Amino acid sequence: MPSTAPQEVRRRFKPLALAKSSNIPLLGRTNLIARLQSAAAKAAPLAAAAPSARFPLLAAFENGNLWPWIWNYLKTSFAGKHKPYPTYPSDGTSGVYPLHASDDGNVIKVAIVGDWGTGTYESWKVAQSMAGFAPDYTIHLGDVYYVGDQQEVNENFLGTPGGQYTPVEFPKGSVGTFALIGNHEMYGGGGPYFSSILAYCNTGTGQEQQAGFFCLETPQWRIIGIDTGYNSVGTFILGSIPIIKQIPWFGANCALQDELLAWLKVNVNPQQNKKPTMLLSHHQYFSAYSDEAFGEPAKQLKDFFAGQEVIWIWGHEHRLSIYSQFSPDGNIFCYGRCLGQGGMPVEKGTGYNAGKAPVMFFDPRYDYPVGDNTNAGYNGFVNLTMDGATLTLDYRDLDNTQLFLETFVGSPDGSLQYSFANPVPILQPA
Repeated sequence: MPSTAPQEVRRRFKPLALAKSSNIPLLGRTNLIARLQSAAAKAAPLAAAAPSARFPLLAAFENGNLWPWIWNYLKTSFAGKHKPYPTYPSDGTSGVYPLHASDDGNVIKVAIVGDWGTGTYESWKVAQSMAGFAPDYTIHLGDVYYVGDQQEVNENFLGTPGGQYTPVEFPKGSVGTFALIGNHEMYGGGGPYFSSILAYCNTGTGQEQQAGFFCLETPQWRIIGIDTGYNSVGTFILGSIPIIKQIPWFGANCALQDELLAWLKVNVNPQQNKKPTMLLSHHQYFSAYSDEAFGEPAKQLKDFFAGQEVIWIWGHEHRLSIYSQFSPDGNIFCYGRCLGQGGMPVEKGTGYNAGKAPVMFFDPRYDYPVGDNTNAGYNGFVNLTMDGATLTLDYRDLDNTQLFLETFVGSPDGSLQYSFANPVPILQPA
């Protein structure tokens, strides 16, 4: 049965029905829709009165909000990106952090979630389940909705009280906490991410997270978080139009900054110091669904991982998908994992195109109530366990129900041996 919250509890959180607008084909993941959602959430706290209940975005224009919304949209859209771009010194160590268990044991636990920062009851429930794992580290793959302004960062990530909603706090690991940046934070320029969110995070070395990318290492494994969000927003207005944004000058390709590539070459040096590797990013390298794919980061990373297969976990698409080993262009051969179901209404796992990318497993469930008499899939996250050369990924839903369990055993040359547990608890083979 679907997990539901009592109405008196659900009303305290931001409405899941409003978040559903992000799943609108073509237009959903654009600056325009995000700003409408942000304005609607601020204008109609409970999104329960007509016409907002049926058309939640219309709340942005209720009670004389039209012209203030237009002015704010224009003003913030011209504000530009946060600068200068935060990076690490190129001294061979900065931004590379040792992974270790809080009890100094051999087993390291990491909870990872994507597209979590919605402030909904579902995101709160996911956070509770993540905390129940007692992780040494927690990692967010990006997207604090809807435009990542300071109020939304406070309510949807930092858990700071004072607004009209019950705030939701991202769960911290007992050793460290990290966060990547998504396109939604960049719709507002990214300032609150680079200030408040990075200050909230900690590296396990007594330092705050300093940049939107990082490397976590054990003697046997390496986890690299890359920033695909900073260059994920296209030209003002035109970059939100489905056909026009396909034109390179108007759209966004999520290219990695030169500062990140220089850091990767000098401080991490993965080609000369090979290890089994997991990449983390907000945006997808490929997709079997109708969503865009962003191949530029893989092209930029090709020489760093030549002759090596990696695990690559991303968000952005609001679903859970497990892919077979694949590369759409020969740049990075990876075990792709879409983990974008942390807090947004989860899209159907069916409807994929196997010719685009080889889906191996997906979550078939689609009976979770959104709150407007429609349904969605189930939110969730993944628990990662490292024990020497063995890395295990345990996928869970918001009720902490196990969905899928897989294992990678790494070799010193960076190669991987793969297996998954049978029978599969809930995910369905493609």
